[in-house]
Order: sequence, then C-alpha cells, then structure tokens
Amino acid sequence: MRREHASHRRLSNRIIWTVLGVILVLIIATVWGVHHATAPVNQAKTQSISIAKKYAGLKTSNGFYWTNLNATYYTVAGTNQQNKAVYIIVPQKGGHVRVLNQSSGMTRNQALSQVWTKHKPQKVLSAALSVFNNRPAWIISYMNQKGQLCYETLSFKSGKVLQSIENI
Repeated sequence: MRREHASHRRLSNRIIWTVLGVILVLIIATVWGVHHATAPVNQAKTQSISIAKKYAGLKTSNGFYWTNLNATYYTVAGTNQQNKAVYIIVPQKGGHVRVLNQSSGMTRNQALSQVWTKHKPQKVLSAALSVFNNRPAWIISYMNQKGQLCYETLSFKSGKVLQSIENI
C-alpha cells in the first residue's frame, strides 16, 4: 500500500514539474517574441530621438509616430532647448529633418476630433504627423461604420483635407 502511495506521489510530482516547465518555456517564448517583434520600432524611435537631439535641439520627447506611405517618416514630439513644443520629422532614408512648432499647426487631438466629427469612425487605427506632397500633414487611418479601411490626410497648418480615401 505504501509503495503504491509513494509511486503515485512521484508521478504527481513529475506531472507538476512538467507542467511548470512547460509554463516557464511559454513565458520565456512570449517575452522573447514580444521583444523581437518590437525591436525595429524601438530602434527607429531611439535613432530618431538621437537625430532630433543632434540636428534639431530636442531636449525632451513625449511622442513618437511612424508613417509609411510613399516614404517612411519618423516624427518625434517634444520640447526643444528653448522649451518650445516641437515636432521633428525625420526621413528614414536620410535627408532634410523638419522642425515644426506645435503651435503653428493642428495638434494630434484636433486632427482626430475633425475626423471623428466628420466621419464618426468605428475605430481609429492611427494618427501620425508625416509628409504628404512635401508638406507636413496628419495621416489618420480608421475603420468606418461599415468596417472598411479609410484614410484622411489633413494639412498640418490649416486642417484642410488634402486626401481622403474611403472604403478600401
């Protein structure tokens, strides 16, 4: 009887350790997967902030946007050495770094508000400052009430609709 009980206990311990081992492997794989998946974004953010500090006098950052239309742009929001709120748009392939005073155009919230008021989207997917036709613009992607993908491109300076693509 005691032998059966000891054998049963060893089997139970073995099962518990196996389950714990599998759970540990799953946790490690998940953490590695998330780290691996976010590495390009983190690298782009770090590099963009470094460029913004070097070429545009960025002091602190409080936002980062990534857009990829005809070209890829990274935008860093923050304050410069004079404590003015700025957006710095950095092209991925190098080139002209643009520095915009946040007060000289629409904020992200104003752009989003304009889209919400006009289109009443089911869900906004992204809202990022980028370059459209060589001018700064807010690119907003959203799902309309029918669940179709739409894009609205708004002028940073005026809020005017530069491009509207609906029902993709």
